Amino acid sequence: MSVVITGIGAVTPAGIGIDPLWDSARDGTPLVGAIDRFDASEYACDAAGQAGFDARAELPSRFVKRTDRFTHLSVHAVRQALADARVTVGDQVTPERTGVMVGNILGGWEFAERELRHLWTDGPRAVSPYQATAWFPAAPQGNICIDQGIKGPARTYVADRASGAYALIGAAESLLRDRADVVIAGGVEAPLSPYGWLCMETSGLGAKSRASLAPHELYRPFDAGHGGSVFGEGAVFLAMERREHAERRGATVLGELAGWGVSTDGYMPYYTVEPTGQVLGRAMRTATERAGITGADLGAVFAHGSGIPFEDVTEGYALHEAFGARAGQLPVTAPKSGFGHLLGAAAPADTALALRAMREGVVPPTVNLDRKAPGIDLDLVADAARQVSGLEHTLVVSRGLGGVNACLLLRR
Repeated sequence: MSVVITGIGAVTPAGIGIDPLWDSARDGTPLVGAIDRFDASEYACDAAGQAGFDARAELPSRFVKRTDRFTHLSVHAVRQALADARVTVGDQVTPERTGVMVGNILGGWEFAERELRHLWTDGPRAVSPYQATAWFPAAPQGNICIDQGIKGPARTYVADRASGAYALIGAAESLLRDRADVVIAGGVEAPLSPYGWLCMETSGLGAKSRASLAPHELYRPFDAGHGGSVFGEGAVFLAMERREHAERRGATVLGELAGWGVSTDGYMPYYTVEPTGQVLGRAMRTATERAGITGADLGAVFAHGSGIPFEDVTEGYALHEAFGARAGQLPVTAPKSGFGHLLGAAAPADTALALRAMREGVVPPTVNLDRKAPGIDLDLVADAARQVSGLEHTLVVSRGLGGVNACLLLRR
């Protein structure tokens, strides 16, 4: 029994859908720019990946008024994923056999900030009655279920930057346990509000603006000038099914989630990671073993590539821990440096790109990788996309604060 992906929906800084995201990643097009959503001039980093999505043009105005932007992004991306999979809840699958898994970190601070401002300036009666339901991380999950009439298993995963990967794993496990026939899984983040952006700044994970670099040059995974992530907003969701269910209804299979592995560093201080890469390496190895392959069968790695120096270096250590000498021969890339780290949506975005990469036989480049950082012994894809023959298996790496690790093994 295997789990396959049959549809993809995306709202990202590249635009609407997987095609513009793939085109920009393959071509190494930089999409990070100066924040124009609010005045970010006093922040350490005033650059982000911004999605040009107009919710009022795509969704009912009443719905937009009572929900936050991260819910808007999610609902629209899920609609795309279901359309791409040619699934209508209540037709190809019953509501009770349809599930939703969402990864998110911050919740909906754009809505919350506005209403808290009303509270302090105009008093309690000025606060929207939807404040209580609009901001919390599970809001997209609930609104997706309402929008699509879904009544099956539904969960929200909050595991820092690995949240989206955990959502995909949760979907696969629900399908294999026969708790659902179709699960919509992915992640979303909308960090572009003054308080949300302050949370990212105080996390210590973000890059800092530099006079010598343009906004789109700040995010530099594995580069000697790496100094942290530049974050972005977006939602990416996948329609997932058991293979036999997909084949029975004549669906187009985009790829298989053939294996996964999770681990937790349990390392202090909590804001760093285990320094040898052994624990992350174990999650990588578990993912390949679950898929029934070895490192010799891997065709490429979509790295977490946070641009945080100790995370970049230990990710390289982990690949060597998991795959030995083969690690130095694997094409490794982190295309998110072109459009921004999407936090809860980062792993689903990498998964969508990896599926397309296997189909095209092309690994997209890591943007802004000019000179490899010391201590990183990897075959990094830089400058331009690379043709890779026989690209049958790809590893997607995701990790969160405190060493929460999740790795996904995809099969073409």
